[in-house]
Amino acid sequence: MNEDRERDLALINPNWSAFILLLTLLSLFNQFARFVLPIPPHANELLNYINAAITLFLWADFIYLLHNATNKWRFLTRQHGWMVLLGSMPALRIFRLLWFWLILRENNRSIRDFLSGIVIRQDAQGTLLFVLFVVIVVFEISVVSILSLEETQPGATIKSVSDAIWWALVTVSTVGYGDEYPVTNGGRIIALLLMAVGIALFSVITGPLAEWFSSGRSQLPNVEDSKVTTSAAGDHADAIAEMRRLLEEQEKSYKVTISALQAKLDELEARSN
Repeated sequence: MNEDRERDLALINPNWSAFILLLTLLSLFNQFARFVLPIPPHANELLNYINAAITLFLWADFIYLLHNATNKWRFLTRQHGWMVLLGSMPALRIFRLLWFWLILRENNRSIRDFLSGIVIRQDAQGTLLFVLFVVIVVFEISVVSILSLEETQPGATIKSVSDAIWWALVTVSTVGYGDEYPVTNGGRIIALLLMAVGIALFSVITGPLAEWFSSGRSQLPNVEDSKVTTSAAGDHADAIAEMRRLLEEQEKSYKVTISALQAKLDELEARSN
């Protein structure tokens, strides 16, 4: 029983596991892009920052899995936890992917089926984590693209990673301070796309957030309703007691009246005789 539970650790919270899997795939792509794709040096610096942030997520996930394992040594050995440990390191991400593949295969599932199940279910937590991943991807693509187009142009205001990050943040939030802006047509197209994505993402986030909070509130007992119910129950009990008292008084009154009438009838019968 414990062994089955440890085998299914990655599936206890499928939304979070899918988010970690997507981050692992993104990290592997970033490592591939750094050595294969023709991207500027500043973009390489950005990819290093993003991979470092992903590393923090993966280490947190490893600690979470190890903490929830009933037998930590079995998790690290027989349940392939050593792959999770190695896959949390930047240069060994492939072990994370292999671990997901082994766990899902033992549960007769594929990575594609696992991710598609998250998309089909579309609950609040899964939607929020998916939107967060989309934000990371859009942010990365925008910063790398704007650096590639702008940093070597005359009169450019976006010349470093910090410039590009700041520009992407104010653009995706549709604030647009104007202190840094693209000067090329390609950069302006990226800015338009980033603003459109920002508007869409914020609209998508509000729905799941409202659902998450409302579902949480619906599970809490309503104190005011409880008070009203209790008060109503007390009022009903008092009304019933009052009705019983009146009924008893009426019954006593009827008995007295019947007794008086019976005595009067007996008196009249005696006189007639």
